[in-house]
Amino acid sequence: MTESRPRLVSRLVSAANRLRDIALARDPAGENIDPNQRLGQTETPRPDGCLIWFHSESAADSGAIAALSQELSRLRGEPVYGLVTSTEISTSPPTFASMAIHQLAPSETAGSVSRFLDHWHPDAAVILGTPNRPNLVTATDARNIPLFLAAPERGQMAPGGKLPQTSVAIMQHFQAFLVPSAAEAQAFQFLDVPSEKVIVSGPLSDTVLALACDSDALEHYSQLHGGRPVWLAAQITNSEFDAVEKAQRRTIRGAHRLLLIIVPRNPTDGPSITAKLDEKGWRTALRSRGEMPDEAVQVFVADDPDEMGLWYRLAPVAFLGGTLDSVAEPTDPFDPAALGSALIHGPEYLPSFERYQRLIEADATSEIAFPDELGDAVFQLLSPDKAAMLAHAGWAVTSESAHVVEQLAELIDISLDELGAS
Repeated sequence: MTESRPRLVSRLVSAANRLRDIALARDPAGENIDPNQRLGQTETPRPDGCLIWFHSESAADSGAIAALSQELSRLRGEPVYGLVTSTEISTSPPTFASMAIHQLAPSETAGSVSRFLDHWHPDAAVILGTPNRPNLVTATDARNIPLFLAAPERGQMAPGGKLPQTSVAIMQHFQAFLVPSAAEAQAFQFLDVPSEKVIVSGPLSDTVLALACDSDALEHYSQLHGGRPVWLAAQITNSEFDAVEKAQRRTIRGAHRLLLIIVPRNPTDGPSITAKLDEKGWRTALRSRGEMPDEAVQVFVADDPDEMGLWYRLAPVAFLGGTLDSVAEPTDPFDPAALGSALIHGPEYLPSFERYQRLIEADATSEIAFPDELGDAVFQLLSPDKAAMLAHAGWAVTSESAHVVEQLAELIDISLDELGAS
């Protein structure tokens, strides 16, 4: 009996998909990646609990995943984890999204997509930029996984005011579209997209939510230092101690009431740092001993890593540790910038290049090339006007997408509640 044409076509398509999977399983020379990821396979276990999936062409666009996971965790009262997929192999997720799992996106074959979704079964998905993965999007929606579309920068979602035909065909699968501008929203007017689904939110670029802080402790310390000039050496390494100590010695000559707060990278170094400062003749106080930075104290060693939100709020000027140490991880610059600190940093920030570069391009930092330049940089920023200029520029960069994260988190939270009730 002759095989029906539809069944024959289906078998041919399945065979073609299998051949594509076999081809994808070969790791091309020089790529140095796990080819199984392109087949939707991984040995990384899925975390227990709610999992939010970000997909973008470049993993460098995924910085907002950390803030979104944090905001959803707050809304839902449970841990929310992040998964980042990208099609590029030349870039890896930013270090600030390190709490998110990263792997290559599966290929567009039916088998690869199915294996990927079988393993991860995300609770919600966010596609960043122009949607150009029709099989992946369609299969995700078929599994009743809420889908949202957003863009990490302006002009990316609808270049030239038009959407590619491959994108137009899959618009029906998304629950909401968060577009960067009204101009880009117009591109959706010519599609069968209900207007209430299109939200002009601004770009979903890298951002952070403000670090928590005990308001009573903030008021207490603010009253304690009584309007003294304060600067912070945040998460410094042992190799940076001398530069920080010399900077305080140089700066205090022109600002006699100046208070330096040191947060060591390793909290256990607090007592030894205090001892070295004592040997050099400084009047010190150590947080872990319950000591307070009263008017007589010149250097306060704050060796509690969970209080960074407090110290960033207290100090108008912050030196970012790790940036004068070629082997250390640089301190995240977005946390202090989001709280209005004027930032000083050295040249060693490559692991967090994207965040530092955004702030540098916005004239939101004071960069020094050598350790002995730190004192002059601190002294210049003791001028309130100069510090305010840097602080305002940094706050603008870090806060641009904070409200977009909150909007998207609320939409996802509502969708998850509706799924749970159904």
